[in-house]
Amino acid sequence: MQKIQEKIKFIFKTLGYFMIMLVFVMPTFFIAPFKVKGKTLGDLKKELEEYENNYNQNQNNQNLTESQIKEAQSKVASIRSNINTISNQMVDLTNEIADLEEQIIAKDEEIKKILNFIQIADGESAYLEYAFGAADFTDFIYRFAVAEQLSGYNKDLIEEFTNLIEQNKKKKVELEEKKTSLQAEQVKLGEQLALLQEQLDELQDDMVSIEEAIKMQKEIIQIYLDRGCKENDDIATCGREVLPVTTNFYRPLGSGYVTSNFGERCYTLNGKYTCDFHYGIDMSNTNKTQKVYSIGTGLVAGVVYKSSCGGNKVYVQHKLSDGTTYTSSYVHLASINVSKGQVVTRDTVIGMMGGDPNVQTWDSCSTGAHLHTQIAYGLYLTDYTSYYTFQSKSINPRLLINFPSGTRNWFYDRISKY
Repeated sequence: MQKIQEKIKFIFKTLGYFMIMLVFVMPTFFIAPFKVKGKTLGDLKKELEEYENNYNQNQNNQNLTESQIKEAQSKVASIRSNINTISNQMVDLTNEIADLEEQIIAKDEEIKKILNFIQIADGESAYLEYAFGAADFTDFIYRFAVAEQLSGYNKDLIEEFTNLIEQNKKKKVELEEKKTSLQAEQVKLGEQLALLQEQLDELQDDMVSIEEAIKMQKEIIQIYLDRGCKENDDIATCGREVLPVTTNFYRPLGSGYVTSNFGERCYTLNGKYTCDFHYGIDMSNTNKTQKVYSIGTGLVAGVVYKSSCGGNKVYVQHKLSDGTTYTSSYVHLASINVSKGQVVTRDTVIGMMGGDPNVQTWDSCSTGAHLHTQIAYGLYLTDYTSYYTFQSKSINPRLLINFPSGTRNWFYDRISKY
């Protein structure tokens, strides 16, 4: 009798450990909130003025030699490749941890069901009644061994899961640190490439001209002025108070499939075979008339009409409940339904999907009807104004939005998990 009770106590102890682990060993993709300390609205205006002056002074006399251009391109290509590899590894790790959690929860339910059969209400007689109630001798042996199986096998399995999750969490931190370092280096190189925009003639999926960037920067400054921010107000507080809080991000199309993932890719554009780094995710639908939604609550910070590369575009600033900030972009739109300064939610229709070169003839950077969605750390046009900084801070949208794996695999709503 004492041995049986000890076994049962051990089972419940194991189950208790199980539940504690479920509470505390949950994967968290930690990203430190991006804060700008001490920068005022006046500073933002001065930066814009300096940016305009530098552009006007240098746009006609900034020429690098062919060797310098190739060197910069080579370095950026290498860094982009590394960031893409790390980003994919982080997505895989996140999915692996989620799968482990589901297995742990399933195992927890299995333990509970088995325990329901062997709970002892009246001492040893109840245990014996359960054991001798077997249909045959094989069933009797199984019932008699249940407690030992639970206290042995499940304990080892739980420990294995726990160790794997801890290993994955440590590895994810290491990958994030490496990615941050690579992004910082890419920003420096991006500043060099910003001066070579015309010479490099790169046809990227979401290119913004310097003129467009300056225009949007002026608009975001006006937004903060309209919201009551004063010349000496700290953007770190005044600016972020303008932003409503969101908790989750959702797919921007109601249904469709991914056509191109984040990372290196090659394709034919305007009859030319091109390879570049794709900073977002492309998605489409056999029905080309699709509403495009904001991925979450936020503030429309920039609107661009009929850009020669990307067509109609919208930029939305977001703030999560933990203070982390992001900027999302929506590119190749057939039409735009929002305006700068407008507060949007995940149910707000940003516009309609476009990108058909036969219809949106002004958009030279699209091979067919689709939506390009991009997500970057921080507030573009507030924390930083360079488009190449926006590119360098861009992350794989799969880290924040759930999509079916691979490409051409359909999703049929905005929230179902795949």
